[in-house]
Amino acid sequence: MTKHNMKQTTLGRTTLRVPGTFFDHPLEHLLALVHEWWTRRNIERSLGHLSNFHLRDVGLTKADVEAACADSFDRSASRALKSAAQNRTSNW
Repeated sequence: MTKHNMKQTTLGRTTLRVPGTFFDHPLEHLLALVHEWWTRRNIERSLGHLSNFHLRDVGLTKADVEAACADSFDRSASRALKSAAQNRTSNW
């Protein structure tokens, strides 16, 4: 079965979507890791030097920034910060 035919089958489409399967592309995984590393680096550079007073204006704390950047690379740091800010601002 060629790759073109495999994409047409239901099992082939499921296999291409599910991470960790045989057809998972290592280069795509590596690029996603590099992108997440770059995002965390930018987060640390832009938010890391701000005081708690400034971070509180956007609904974050230094602990939120440190926890998001220290989390595993399979989780998005920007989504973690967005979730933390939304949770904190919903308490108002």
